[in-house]
Amino acid sequence: MGHILNIIIKFLVLAMCFIYANLLSAQNTILINGTVYDQTKHVPIAFANISVKNTPTGTTTDAMGRFKISIASEKQTVIVVSHINYDKKEIIVTDSLFSGNISIYLTPKAIQLSDVIISAGLYEQSLEKLTTPANIISHREIVDNMNSNIIDVVASTPGFTQVWEYHSPIILRGLNSNRLIIMKDGNQRIGTFPGGYFGQDMNIYDTKKVEIIKGPASVIYGSGAISGIINVISNEPFGDNKNSIQLHSGYGSNNNEFLEMIKLCHKKEKYGISMNAKYRKTDNMIYGDGEIAENTNVEDRDIAINTGYKFSDKHKIILNANYHYGDWGKPRGFNGPTKRFTEVRNEEENLHTDIAYTYSTKKFVESVNLNLYYDNGWRDYYQYKYSMVSGSLSSLDLVHYKDNYGGGRFYTILNIAKNNKITTGVDGYIFRLDNPTEVFDYYNNTQGQIEGYSNAGQQNIGMFINDEWNISKKIRIVSGIRYDIAEVVEGQSFENTERTENRNAVSGNAGMVYSFNENTHFSFNAGRAFRMPTTEELFTTIISCKGIKMGNPDLLPEYSWNYDAGFRGSALNQKLKYDFALFYNSLDGFINEAPVVNNPDVDFTYKNTDAKLMGGEMSASYRFNYVFAPSNTLNIGLGAAYVYGIDLSNENNEPLFGMPPFKTTG
Repeated sequence: MGHILNIIIKFLVLAMCFIYANLLSAQNTILINGTVYDQTKHVPIAFANISVKNTPTGTTTDAMGRFKISIASEKQTVIVVSHINYDKKEIIVTDSLFSGNISIYLTPKAIQLSDVIISAGLYEQSLEKLTTPANIISHREIVDNMNSNIIDVVASTPGFTQVWEYHSPIILRGLNSNRLIIMKDGNQRIGTFPGGYFGQDMNIYDTKKVEIIKGPASVIYGSGAISGIINVISNEPFGDNKNSIQLHSGYGSNNNEFLEMIKLCHKKEKYGISMNAKYRKTDNMIYGDGEIAENTNVEDRDIAINTGYKFSDKHKIILNANYHYGDWGKPRGFNGPTKRFTEVRNEEENLHTDIAYTYSTKKFVESVNLNLYYDNGWRDYYQYKYSMVSGSLSSLDLVHYKDNYGGGRFYTILNIAKNNKITTGVDGYIFRLDNPTEVFDYYNNTQGQIEGYSNAGQQNIGMFINDEWNISKKIRIVSGIRYDIAEVVEGQSFENTERTENRNAVSGNAGMVYSFNENTHFSFNAGRAFRMPTTEELFTTIISCKGIKMGNPDLLPEYSWNYDAGFRGSALNQKLKYDFALFYNSLDGFINEAPVVNNPDVDFTYKNTDAKLMGGEMSASYRFNYVFAPSNTLNIGLGAAYVYGIDLSNENNEPLFGMPPFKTTG
């Protein structure tokens, strides 16, 4: 009996100690009540994660966004709030938060993506701060629309024109991609087509977003940035710890198009790697009148690898590699608007790599940046000739275009004052092109080879400085200047001639933004942009979809004076968003096509003329909230564009190639 009594006494003592310890613990903890809201819509966020940093303590919000969590009161505590659709937020608990309810607001990821752009000044800034119009296309839009290349991605954006299918020049404000720079992560892509870089060999699914800047951008990006730039931006490979696999399949009934994609991703806080693969196969295209275009089917493959390492919050390095192989027929537009050929297939291959290093101090020198890139590719191009007597195929020229180029940019961002940033740097590239040709003479049953040009190309180096100054909350001023030196090399030809030409150019820009209030902004910009003539335009004789072209070594750089005025903003609690833009572009020394009358073997050459363009774009969207459920929204958008451009070299004022009619998109 005494033994049992002794056990009971010990048990009671332990129980009292346990209760006392819990009472002491309760006195050292505080219960916090709160609600988590969407920062833009001010609606509660259900099932958000609430945790105490560096502890296992955590909870989630209920259907009304409410939560309760206990924290220790004797030391500083950090609460972490996260949700898959919102940016993570950390809150340091202070004495003012110990009593009553607290309200926490999270920023939607989609809203932050649509409002921030980096391509205009090489650092993040909001769209409202820009002196020229801009657009952002998200990764989700690309996937939802089953886009196959950059041409499809931008086709519905006001200001762009698509004249052919698959291989099509990208035309912005009436100017093709010779006067529009297309980049991947800020690294310029250069094409071997006379119409510039077409973009069919870029994997647009290895993309976080696509940024479009309309208007002159030569100060930062150099030769060719007359009508604007397109920058395809990849996701950073590191961040939250996660492993993921994404699969996507698509089907289009017009040409029985199948699209298959897979993305593998492994992310750590400081290291990560992702692989994105795409396969696409189509049948022949069916045009609007029901006509089936023979041999217009396409089959292509893309692989992209993205990796990097974050040494610290200040140092990071990112490496990208992209491979493309395509096999395609002759869509309408090649070798004339109605000719299509059923026997020969075209093939192309491209490998692009780039590396970026960033050192960020967030002090006077905000960041130091270095970008390097290299590109290597080839494509086969066929030119057909028919007998004027019999109408049958008499000869075939098979051109093997091979190009390789590399370059880079080194720049710094300086915080001169609290409201004043200066971006300054130097960039350059070297481009080389070979174009040997096989000739098949069916009339005489012979076959031969033309060496063409070897190591033709150009090299360019430029220096720039760009100043962005917020004079007040309402006025922002942007100005910059750039100087470029270029050398164009003819290369070695069958005539053993090798000429070089040197060119230089000065460009500048000045603009301002006036904000009537937080949601209404007016902008004006005046810029002088330029484009250096290329080796194809100065020297080489090449085969294009329009025929045989011979270079003109007397060409000078072309310049443009661009004037842009814009009015953008939002209303009705940011549900209605709008953007109006007008532009006028005067082109001096415009490099334009000219017929050749004294040489029956050449169809055209180039000459410097004058031209002018004018027009504008309009876009608007309205967001409906609470569609079927509190978390659902419906967005309705409308876009329209008009551009008028004429060649001033003759009295007829003929329209420039690619001028679109009035265009609307919804």
